[in-house]
Amino acid sequence: MFEVPDYAAALYRFVHEYEGSRQQAVRLAPEVFSFFARLLVDPRLPRTARSVVTSVLAYFVVPDDVMPEAELGPLGLMDDLYAASHAYRMLRRELPGDMLVDAWAGDVPLDDAMTLVHSETRAELGKRTKDVLRMAGLS
Repeated sequence: MFEVPDYAAALYRFVHEYEGSRQQAVRLAPEVFSFFARLLVDPRLPRTARSVVTSVLAYFVVPDDVMPEAELGPLGLMDDLYAASHAYRMLRRELPGDMLVDAWAGDVPLDDAMTLVHSETRAELGKRTKDVLRMAGLS
């Protein structure tokens, strides 16, 4: 019988011992991915926001993106996290705050986590942010 891989668990194993550049943001990757996965199955999620959420989830699992994890290790998650933080900023304007908070299970408050992720990923990506948004379908 086929078992669906637990991508969040795989992300956790990939990053939990990571020590290096942008460590705080990188280690938030499993929580950020899970946040978007929980939003996707929330029946309150409007159809208009569903495409943004699915774009983020799809970008996380695409192997050949702007910063491939196969080449860069956990630091390669910077582009995935940037797409997620950008999408979060879009959704924050459209969705009720309680829906967003309900989907977050991280130890750090949601806005604090996403602010950290956004600033760290922008600093790491520089001019490549536009490439990430275009590839993720968020531009």
